[in-house]
Amino acid sequence: MKLIDFTTMGFKNLWRRKLRTVLTMVGVAIGAFSIVIMLSLGIALRDSYTKQLEEWGSLTLVRIESYSFEYDEETGRGIEKKNKLDDTMITKLKNINHVRAVTPLLQVECYLKSGKYQAYASITGIDPDVAQYFDLPKVEQGEMISNDNPTAVLFGKNTVNFYNPRSNNIFGYTNENPVDLMEDNIKITFDEIYGEKANPKYSKLIVSGVMEESNSEMGYANYAPIEQVKKWYKEKQKNNKDSKKSQELTYSTVLVSVDDTAHVVEVQDQIKALGFNSYSRADELDNVTEISNTIQLVLGGIGAVSLLVSAIGIANTMIMSIYERTKEIGVMKVLGCVVTDIRKLFLFEAGIIGFLGGLLGLAISYGISFILNKYAPEIGGQLGISSGSNISVIPAWLCFAALGFSVVVGMISGLYPAIKATKIKAIEAMKSNG
Repeated sequence: MKLIDFTTMGFKNLWRRKLRTVLTMVGVAIGAFSIVIMLSLGIALRDSYTKQLEEWGSLTLVRIESYSFEYDEETGRGIEKKNKLDDTMITKLKNINHVRAVTPLLQVECYLKSGKYQAYASITGIDPDVAQYFDLPKVEQGEMISNDNPTAVLFGKNTVNFYNPRSNNIFGYTNENPVDLMEDNIKITFDEIYGEKANPKYSKLIVSGVMEESNSEMGYANYAPIEQVKKWYKEKQKNNKDSKKSQELTYSTVLVSVDDTAHVVEVQDQIKALGFNSYSRADELDNVTEISNTIQLVLGGIGAVSLLVSAIGIANTMIMSIYERTKEIGVMKVLGCVVTDIRKLFLFEAGIIGFLGGLLGLAISYGISFILNKYAPEIGGQLGISSGSNISVIPAWLCFAALGFSVVVGMISGLYPAIKATKIKAIEAMKSNG
C-alpha cells in the first residue's frame, strides 16, 4: 500500500467513528497539555532565577578571595587560610584556558570635601583596559575611566552621601545629595581621613563619570585605574604611622572573566589547583538548575499520569475498531493485502489520534499559559518567580517533544490492537458480521 492509501483509509476509518475518535483525542489532549503546562511552570521558575542571578552579576564572572576557610575534620572547626594574591599570580590566572580577562581589585578609603559638605568614600582600583568584561553598569554621566586620565574616579549611583557636620540634624544628612559630583568642586585626601589630623593634605578630585543605578554588585562601588589606586594606597600607608612601610602590596580580591558559562567550572577547577577558592554565580545557577529539574520531574510525572490514561483510551478505541472491522480486515486479506500493511494501517490510525490530540493539547497549553502570564501574577510570587517574569514558559523544544511524545504514545497504544488485527484469519473474518 502507498502512503496516500494509508492516509485516505486511515482518516476515513477515523471519521466513520468520529465521536469516539474525538473523545479519544480529547483524552490525549488533556494528557499533552497537562505535561506541557506542568513543565512550563518549572521552566519559568528556572528562567526567573537565572534572570535574577544575571541582574546581580554576570554568570561568567569568577571571584577569587585571598582569605578562605577550610574545614578541619579533627577539631570540627573552620581554619582561616590566606593565600598570596599578587601580580605573579595575576599572570598565572591570565594563562588559564578560557580566561578572557583578569583584574585585581584594590580598595582605598578616602575623605571627600565640597564646601561645607563632606563624605567618606571607598575607591576600588580596576584595570580600565578590561573593565568592560566585569559587569560594570553603564555610564549615565561623563565617561568610563581610562589609563589616559589615571586620577579620574568613576562613581556608582548613590554610593557617596555628603553631609553637613554642622547641621542640626544629628547625622547631618539631607534627603537629597547636596553635592553634584559632575559639577561641584570636590577635594580628596588620604591623609588621616578620620579626623585624627587637624590639617589633612587635600588635592582636587577629578570625576570621570557616574554610573547608572544597577542591581549588580559591581554597581555599589567607585572605580579608578588600578595603578593610580596603588599609588593612593601607598600614600595612605605612608601617612599611617601604624602601617609597615615595606609591606608588600597584595590583593584581597581578583576577578576573572570566563569566555563562556560552559567553561566556568573548568576554570574554577584550575584556580583551585593553584591553591585558591573561587566563587561564581554559576555555582548558584547549578543549585537552581538541580532544584528546577526536580520540580519539572515531579510536575511532568503528574502530567504523564493523564497521558497514560489517554493511552489506555487509544488502545480501547483501536481494539473496539478491530471488532467492528473484522469483515473489512478479512476482505483486505482475501484481496492479497500484506499483513504488515494491515498492521501499519492500525498503527497509522493510532498515531494520527496521538498527533491530533497532541496538537489540540498544545493549543490548550498556549491558551492556559497566556491566561496565567496575564491574569495571575500573584501565583508567580507564591512560586518564587520574580515580578515581571512569566509564570509559564513554553519553549519550542517542549512543543515538539510533547507532540512527538503524543504520537509515540498513540502508536505504542495501538501496537497490540495492530498485532491482534493481523492474527485474524481471513475465512473467519469473512463469516463475521463486524
